Amino acid sequence: MPDTIRCPDCGHDNPAGSESCSHCNFPLARAEHVPGAKRAPSEAGSGPRDAGPAAPIFTRPIRPRRPRPASNQALTLWLTFAVLASLVVIFIAVKATYERASVPVEGSSAADQQQADELRAALEKDSTNVDARVGLADILYNTGNWSDAIVHYRSAVHHDSSRASAIVDLGVCYYNLSTPLEAERLFKLALTRDPHQPVALFNLGIVNEQRSEFDEALKYFHRALQSEPHEEMRQPIMDAMQRIMTKLGKTAPPLPDVQGQGAAPPGGR
Repeated sequence: MPDTIRCPDCGHDNPAGSESCSHCNFPLARAEHVPGAKRAPSEAGSGPRDAGPAAPIFTRPIRPRRPRPASNQALTLWLTFAVLASLVVIFIAVKATYERASVPVEGSSAADQQQADELRAALEKDSTNVDARVGLADILYNTGNWSDAIVHYRSAVHHDSSRASAIVDLGVCYYNLSTPLEAERLFKLALTRDPHQPVALFNLGIVNEQRSEFDEALKYFHRALQSEPHEEMRQPIMDAMQRIMTKLGKTAPPLPDVQGQGAAPPGGR
């Protein structure tokens, strides 16, 4: 009967000469020299053998089991969310900046809109830029956006109260919004900055004429004519003077191109 050799790893008996355990695949080439490995006695019953010194055996190195890495799913989801949130914030910021720099001006031409966008961009960089503020207000004024123009004229005058023409245009905006008392106050304020501001004088004449205060209106029209107005203003001033003289029943001096029509609305600049 063939000898057997017991696997020192699992204790399974294997046929003699086996190189590895049939149960656990443990190397058995030198297992007979390993303490605890027993050989079955032969059928003939031989006596004890003279075992020499144990030879080293060769086994697979036992490697320590590495801990399974923790799941990164939660971290990945968090990073993905953070990236998406950052992109959304950037998009909103860019969109808001573009919208601030490109607010449609109702009634404007393409050239006016482009200029308004450029002025708004300049104000984004420096909100105290008075020239840009007045320029934007002028575009809003020319397109009849009185309420929006008021905002920018007031800001400009707040930073530079010497801008008499801006004060006058601010008054015209209030007049066009049916607030004549505030308009009158601003026209008079402009005269404290420039006593010979012809547009302010002319507009004060219009305000007084609307209240049927013809003598006061005539005084302002006369002062406006003496304040060296622009050439395009001279005829409207003379027309207004002729109109008031007629209402007062006085003989007006001869004036060219007398229209004798109703009072014209205040004009700016």
